[in-house]
Amino acid sequence: MTSAALLLAIAPARAQSAEAEALFNDASRLMAEGKIAEACEAFEASNRIESRAGTLIRLGECRELNHQLASAWSAYKDALTRVRDVHKRDLARGKVMALEPRLSYLTVLVSDEARVDGLALTRNGRPLDPGLWNRAAPIDGGAYVIGGRAPGHEEWSTTVTVPPEGGKISVEVPKFKEIIKLVAPAEPPPQGPSAAPVAATPVEELPPARPGRLTTRRMIAIGAAGASVAALGAGFVLGLQARSRRSDAYALCPDPATACADADRANALARTSHARALGADISFGAAAAAAITASVLWLSGPPESASPRHVSIAPALSAHQAGLVITGGF
Repeated sequence: MTSAALLLAIAPARAQSAEAEALFNDASRLMAEGKIAEACEAFEASNRIESRAGTLIRLGECRELNHQLASAWSAYKDALTRVRDVHKRDLARGKVMALEPRLSYLTVLVSDEARVDGLALTRNGRPLDPGLWNRAAPIDGGAYVIGGRAPGHEEWSTTVTVPPEGGKISVEVPKFKEIIKLVAPAEPPPQGPSAAPVAATPVEELPPARPGRLTTRRMIAIGAAGASVAALGAGFVLGLQARSRRSDAYALCPDPATACADADRANALARTSHARALGADISFGAAAAAAITASVLWLSGPPESASPRHVSIAPALSAHQAGLVITGGF
């Protein structure tokens, strides 16, 4: 069990070493071909997989050739913390000492007045740690966008250019303006001399406007009437289709008691005719119900100013028909 565990632990380490070695060799090739920027990225990737003193020294040399003196200086200093070989240690220490006088520095100045609650600063879009505020930090040459934001304040940004060697640049962060102060309050109108009071002019009261005839109930009544018309049309169409299917079935088999060649089709047409007829009956019934509902709603929903209506509804049943009797004063 112990041997198996050791093998499992060693296998990933060997895989990482192989990947790091492949990237290191690729970076060395790119550097020999003069592709300095690509070589630096490959050395950086190799060091992320497995950090070694030799890789850091080569990364420092690459950054130095790419005129990134601060990055080169940082790589050499990291190598000093890992190197065991005396020759490599002396090489890294010599590089650190040679580069220090040539470094450029950027200082982001934040005064106490500018330190509002929630203040956050960025450098090229990346957060700038508060520990670096008011400190000269080694930095590669190039253009940098320093930005800041704080809750309740307008955002701020500025761009500075740092020389590649020996530059000392400072950026002062201003006090951010509060957003609520961006809109100035409206000034009150000037106070003129007091004028004599003006006598109030009597205003003739107008009669109240007549309420509209379309109350809520009457609008619902119009909708119910439309539904009644639609149901009536559907019943009419279904009735015509039922009659047509019944005629087609009779044409195929005029005598139901006598067998015919198209009996199956005739039966299917007869069933369809029956279904359409049933649908027509339902549609006519729905049309009648919607019409009754529309009438009741229209008669019971007059404007408030209109004289009251009294409506009563009672069922009317007989041996041959059924319906409703509506009575009232209109």
